[in-house]
Amino acid sequence: MPRELFIAAWQWDDGNLHHLAERHPELARRPRRIVLQVWHTEPRYRANKAGRGATHQMIGPDYGGSMWTFCIMEAFSDPGLWRVITGWAAEQAEIDWYRRQR
Repeated sequence: MPRELFIAAWQWDDGNLHHLAERHPELARRPRRIVLQVWHTEPRYRANKAGRGATHQMIGPDYGGSMWTFCIMEAFSDPGLWRVITGWAAEQAEIDWYRRQR
């Protein structure tokens, strides 16, 4: 799995943003901002678990140093256009994986 993916832009969907806010209260007020911060800092990418809605995970810190995990997938219509399916504050195993990738 490459450490980098070609992500040119993000596709935002009100349904997915609502899902993030409803199921993950830590993202409720600013899911879009946190995704962009992780993307602009030092994210690492890995394949998501088989059979899930998203193909990859993006794991990394936001501008304040909090670690996040976002499950993402590329839009079928436009290479380089990605969308967030879900996300959460990174768990310890995800943080450990991230640190081993440096």
